[in-house]
Amino acid sequence: MRKTYSAEGIEALAANIREDGYRLLQNLVVRKGDKKGRFFVVACGLRLAAPNLLAEGGKIAEDYPVECKEREGEIAIEIRLAENVMREDLIGSASQLSC
Repeated sequence: MRKTYSAEGIEALAANIREDGYRLLQNLVVRKGDKKGRFFVVACGLRLAAPNLLAEGGKIAEDYPVECKEREGEIAIEIRLAENVMREDLIGSASQLSC
């Protein structure tokens, strides 16, 4: 998973989420953490960064529900790699929205 995202990419996705009724079209992919009730995003942190930006701006609640798909260790890693290695960039500025 990428560790940094452009501010413009996060803002663009947040705007898209706002315009689409505050919903994400794709789930986050997570794996269980070591502590009970804790999960780690393993694929597409941009889809997490955008709702976080909306929450920081008071546009949605900090506990706004975001749908997630839970995957186990090796499968989670495979999904992350497939999403980042096998994807194609979109044309033009929209490519900033790719995970």
